[in-house]
Amino acid sequence: MLDGYPVPPSTYIIRCGTPDCDWGFPVEDPWNTAERCYEEFQEHCVERHDLRETDTNAQMYLNFKEGTLTLWK
Repeated sequence: MLDGYPVPPSTYIIRCGTPDCDWGFPVEDPWNTAERCYEEFQEHCVERHDLRETDTNAQMYLNFKEGTLTLWK
């Protein structure tokens, strides 16, 4: 179980790039999950990493090799 998602063992997980953060997003269909993943990551960053909902300059960096999504303020 990952943040409320049942996760099969072979599912690719994109994790928050912040050390010691437990957020993760299961990628079940890589072609159709980007928008939902970014939306959930943004919500996570508002709740846990002091991002403001009105911060339109924040960018996210996806590193597929490491399987991380990192917030750049």
